[in-house]
Amino acid sequence: MTFEDWDKDAAGRLKVWPLQAFTTAIFDGRAGGLRLEVGVPRAPDQPLPAVQISLDAAQLRALADALIEVASHIENKTRPD
Repeated sequence: MTFEDWDKDAAGRLKVWPLQAFTTAIFDGRAGGLRLEVGVPRAPDQPLPAVQISLDAAQLRALADALIEVASHIENKTRPD
């Protein structure tokens, strides 16, 4: 796995933030929504920084499967192929 497309800081380190919370939604019974609130300081009078995405059912299942796979690798202390 490479991280070529990931955001990096000036020193070349990956920019990642801790997850603070997540919420889900269903839009018109056709798509799912996912809001990921990240652990960066909140600007005055601004909402908590978050990424909000819409996914169809197949994308939701693929994301769920990918997250389960990552969790399994963490629990088993292995690296993905």
